[in-house]
Amino acid sequence: MITAHQKICEVLAEADIDFVFGIPGGSAMRIFDSLAGHGGRVRPILVRHEQSASVMADIYGRLTGKPGVVLGQGAFIGTNAVFGTLEAQLAGSPMVVLADTTEGGDFSLNPRNASGWGHYGAFDLRKLLEGITKFSVLAATPKEAVLGLQMAIKHAVTGRPGPTAVVMRQAAIAGELDPDKPPRVHPTRHWLRKSPVMPAVEELVAAIELLEAAQRPVIIAGNGVHAAKAYDELAAMAELLGSPVATTYNGKSAFREDHPLALGMMGRYGQPVANSVIREADTILVAGSRLAPNDTNSERLIDPGRQKLIQIDIEPRNAGWSYPVEVSLIGDAKAVLKQLLQMGGEGLQRKDRQAAPAQLEQRKRAEKFFDSPALHSDAVPIMPQRLVKDLNEALDPETIVTLDAGSNRVWMAHYFKTRAPGTLFVPGGLAGMGWGAPAAVGAKFVYPDRPVVNVSGDGGFSMSVHVIATAVQYELPVVFVVMNNSALSMIATGDLGGDSPAAFNDTDFAAIARGFGAEGLRVRNPAEIADAVREALKRGRPAVIDVITDGAEGLKSVSSGATVG
Repeated sequence: MITAHQKICEVLAEADIDFVFGIPGGSAMRIFDSLAGHGGRVRPILVRHEQSASVMADIYGRLTGKPGVVLGQGAFIGTNAVFGTLEAQLAGSPMVVLADTTEGGDFSLNPRNASGWGHYGAFDLRKLLEGITKFSVLAATPKEAVLGLQMAIKHAVTGRPGPTAVVMRQAAIAGELDPDKPPRVHPTRHWLRKSPVMPAVEELVAAIELLEAAQRPVIIAGNGVHAAKAYDELAAMAELLGSPVATTYNGKSAFREDHPLALGMMGRYGQPVANSVIREADTILVAGSRLAPNDTNSERLIDPGRQKLIQIDIEPRNAGWSYPVEVSLIGDAKAVLKQLLQMGGEGLQRKDRQAAPAQLEQRKRAEKFFDSPALHSDAVPIMPQRLVKDLNEALDPETIVTLDAGSNRVWMAHYFKTRAPGTLFVPGGLAGMGWGAPAAVGAKFVYPDRPVVNVSGDGGFSMSVHVIATAVQYELPVVFVVMNNSALSMIATGDLGGDSPAAFNDTDFAAIARGFGAEGLRVRNPAEIADAVREALKRGRPAVIDVITDGAEGLKSVSSGATVG
């Protein structure tokens, strides 16, 4: 016999999950205690807020392809942790949410103000989570808790990745089970996906024929390339076809933007050359994107009446959702691209398309590819564009960069030129403020030997400033760069059409960082930016660089003028 909370730890270890993010409380404390005494195979990470735990689980899932796990007391998992869970659902990140019902055991039918079991007088935590997860279960017995966790892990990584939930009653966590009595608890590895989904051969052949005949092919790379880690296959396909590559906002860094065939980001705040080349294409290969309205300038970039679309997506419902397609290739982007390369071979290579890089370079210069006079401005307060340029020059190409919601992410997405694949990640699902800072901390757990930098606005960073304490506790040298203009600038500058009060009092985030025990630097002069970034990275400790930026600089200079979809 073994307790359920001990067996839950074993299941997590069998699934090769490294961390569990959360705050102890209620019956979930038993799982935290078991993790702490489990020999370090799965490390419990104590955060300061369940919202940050859910974001760390989200980014862990994105970076590793394994489910990120958020654990805590049900009432607060069902409220605070919904933020990262919903982001994971919309962005396709594998995640497992573990929560107790805090129902009071034998007193579960009496009135309780924190019970998530769903009986009269309480709230239904499972139903709440069911609306934002792929799979959810309420476990009333120890065996249901363990088997439910195995199924949650399976569902989280099968097909389009996403979050799942296991809600457990007190007795289900604390009780004992016999794994060898029916229903038996088999090793978790048997529940995990072993082979990627692949499209039918005739669909692959049809796609190859369209690509061979294309005069002006273009590739659009989305978040599915990140999820499948299909970076090498994407680059190989682009180079074989001689095809330019644009990325969606969620797909930024799926294709390095200093590559001769790179078009940069498309869409409302994308590169003009990306949008114009997509409009001129006769054939578009879409890898891992649903082609959302913001990515297509509210459907102004793509015309299926004269353009042929080939769409690769692991979720059948996504293919042909936004636009009719000639061929849909349902499967893992890495596997599908690899199969196209193997089956198409040199037949996909045409001499008349191999001049594309040289011709594209001329267009990039003409259409100001990653260029603007503001990038070189010495103005004080600091122009956001200048900050982005100096970050680009100061950071190693392999640096993991996380962005937040708001104007800061638009400046970064438009002007930050990624120089290695899989290095920049955004809140592109729910797209909520406060995501970027905890995502950076979560990324540092995954990549302890790589530089990790977060760029946030003062509004978003204020929502997650407590993650500095987590970074200090676990000695994670994350650098947080704050674009501080003392306002919610997308509102204050009218970029969202708002006129509501959006001004803050001046906040010294560098001083706050020092109060948490981290490094804190405040930058007012643009000449100091690059040195501050290099110094913060060199110190090897958590650091906040509080950059005073121009609050009057709106986004009209980088907007296509299209309405938000």
